[in-house]
Amino acid sequence: MQDYWICDRFTQHVEIYRRQNAQLVRIATLLPDDELTSPLLPEFRCLVENLFK
Repeated sequence: MQDYWICDRFTQHVEIYRRQNAQLVRIATLLPDDELTSPLLPEFRCLVENLFK
């Protein structure tokens, strides 16, 4: 697994982890107004707030 997303429905935050040197490293914490993207899914874009509707 290269990307790992943890979605917290209570805080409406998404933590993004990426594999680096055989470890998952947190690279971002997204808030409801942020846009979720991934280099693994180049066409994918989603506002974080839409994940929790």
